[in-house]
Amino acid sequence: MTHEIVQYHNDFNTVPLRGFNEREKRIVMALLHEVKGKDTQVVQIDFDTLRGLVGWDDKKGKRSSTEFVKYLEILSDKILTLRGTLRSESGLKVVKFSLFPTFIIDGEDTNTLRVSINPEFKYLTNLFDMFTAFELEDYNRMSTSYGQELYRLIKQFRTTGFYRVKIEDLRHLLSVPKSYSNAKMDQVVFSKTTVSDLSNAFKNFKIIQERGSGRGRPIIGYTFTFNKEKPNQYEIDRKKEERIIQFWKSDEPEPMVHAIAQTEYQNPELRKEKEDIEQHASGFGDLLKSWFKK
Repeated sequence: MTHEIVQYHNDFNTVPLRGFNEREKRIVMALLHEVKGKDTQVVQIDFDTLRGLVGWDDKKGKRSSTEFVKYLEILSDKILTLRGTLRSESGLKVVKFSLFPTFIIDGEDTNTLRVSINPEFKYLTNLFDMFTAFELEDYNRMSTSYGQELYRLIKQFRTTGFYRVKIEDLRHLLSVPKSYSNAKMDQVVFSKTTVSDLSNAFKNFKIIQERGSGRGRPIIGYTFTFNKEKPNQYEIDRKKEERIIQFWKSDEPEPMVHAIAQTEYQNPELRKEKEDIEQHASGFGDLLKSWFKK
């Protein structure tokens, strides 16, 4: 999956991948890549690709295939338990959500895993006004679970050159055990391996401890600094897609260079019918966007 881009709305960064090991997180990211920009369409990823992501030894033949299907079944159960939380600034509006409601594992005919996005939260993988993006290959180079989570969190701020976060928020986002003291969290989360991986991924990467003024000057947060990223091809492509979308949403669209060709929008009746359907289907997403303005 060289140069494959994982891209999702920043809201998905509020979903801690609690209890997932490094290999399982790679599959979650691969699924996010597959459903990107596909609306609620069912997509599939083949077993060979999945085996490559988890380093599966397929020398056992049929027995291995049976075991791999069982592995995917257990993993699917874990993914179904993923829950995200969207909360208004006042704290009086809260939405709990899961991203993937259904998995179809076919080890008989197609040797694929099929999945689709929860229709009520399709904006997480289809609307990229505020998004996190990175290459799947780079993500897979992270060799620790904490490194994987920090990588995607930091990538959200790739164009600013820094990411600042309170320690309690980072604990939640990284699923740090409650039994860990701040000192142990600092030692375990930022292991030599994790810091080395992040330093290779982000040029001039540094971690700054933010300390309070109380007794012992406890750690109250962290600031991560790194070189800003220049606009990448996937950001340029996104802007082109947005211009095309706006072109077709316009009541009286102006001529546009290289606009997409024949579509139902050239028939006013079909266009209105489709817009009515899309408006109804996206009603919940629009409600959420009005609740949680960023």
